[in-house]
Amino acid sequence: MKRYYFGFLLIIMILLSACSNKADLPKILNKEGVAPYELKKSDTYLLQTLGIEKSTDLISFKAPKSAKSLKIIVYLKDKDSWNVIREGQVSIGEADKSTDRLEGTFAMILKDNYVIDLNVNTTGVASYKTEPLYTDNNIAVSSHVFLVDYKKIEINKEIPVAIMAYDSGNTMRTYSTEDFFSPSKFDGMDLVQAVTMTFLDEIE
Repeated sequence: MKRYYFGFLLIIMILLSACSNKADLPKILNKEGVAPYELKKSDTYLLQTLGIEKSTDLISFKAPKSAKSLKIIVYLKDKDSWNVIREGQVSIGEADKSTDRLEGTFAMILKDNYVIDLNVNTTGVASYKTEPLYTDNNIAVSSHVFLVDYKKIEINKEIPVAIMAYDSGNTMRTYSTEDFFSPSKFDGMDLVQAVTMTFLDEIE
């Protein structure tokens, strides 16, 4: 547990230092969209040292000015559909005059018992956490697929940023985040989770 605790603190430090000065923000934030956060070599080394590099996903985002809120949803696959197991939302408040748009970073950490820590750093830091999951199957293989390319933001449309598949077999096919839109592709897997980001033109 200490490894994940210190890993969480490290990620928050990385994101806060990056967002403290707009000149230090990743180049991708110069245009609207979402993209993998560009870590420095020293940041990558620290994540590797803590043993959480492969279980951590960092994303930069810059929403259109029409976006009023960002919704993060975690799904669990159930038969042929996705069930929501956790969701959170951040928005630009009318009293907040420091920015006129949603932009910042999103961090996700995979932990024991399929728990996912979610942290959004924009005008403030919002944190969410899923509940532990349990399966009677002896999980032998897994696949963690994170966002790898820049994605344009379409208002009110989900952007899948992570897929985690687990199975008790001895083989695992290759997936992409876009497979989220075809849940049947995960048929036969013992446990599948997905995480999406949606930029909304209203505050729900």
